[in-house]
Amino acid sequence: MTPSPLIRLARHTDLDAIWQIESSVFGDPIYPAFFFRQALELWPELLLVIEQDERLLGYVLGGLGQDRELGWVLSLAVLPEARGQGLAQRLLEELEWQLRKQGMQRARLTVAPSNPANRLYQRLGYQLVAVEAEYFGPGEPRNVLEKALHFTLEQGQPAIRA
Repeated sequence: MTPSPLIRLARHTDLDAIWQIESSVFGDPIYPAFFFRQALELWPELLLVIEQDERLLGYVLGGLGQDRELGWVLSLAVLPEARGQGLAQRLLEELEWQLRKQGMQRARLTVAPSNPANRLYQRLGYQLVAVEAEYFGPGEPRNVLEKALHFTLEQGQPAIRA
C-alpha cells in the first residue's frame, strides 16, 4: 500500500526538485532557481513541499510584504501526473495556517484569468479584489484574489513534518 503524500517544510536538498516542478508546470519558469534558495532563507516556514515515497509532487511558496497583516501566496504547483488528489488544496491550507501563525490576517495571490486554479481559490474562499490587465507587463493579466484568515491557531493545524 502506497503511503499518503506528506507535507513538510522544504530543505536545501529539495531546491533542485522544486525548480524542476516549477519548470514542468509553468514551462518558462516564473521564478529562477536562485529565488527559491533566497525564499528558503527569508521565509523557511513558507516554502512547503508535498512528497510521496521520497518524491516531491508539488510545492507552495508564501511570502511576507510591507503590510504586516497581509501574507502572499507566491507560487503553487503540483506535477500534472499528481493532480486530482487534492494536493494543491492541502498545500494551500497548510500555507494559510503558516501565514496565520506569523500574524497574517489575510492572504493574497495573483492568478491568470484563464488558469483553472481560479476555481480552487474561489472554492477555498478567495475573493476577487482586482483585475490587472498588465500585472507582469503587456499581455500578462492577473486576477488579484484575497482571503481573510479567520481561524485561530487553537483550531488545529494540518500536520506538517519539519
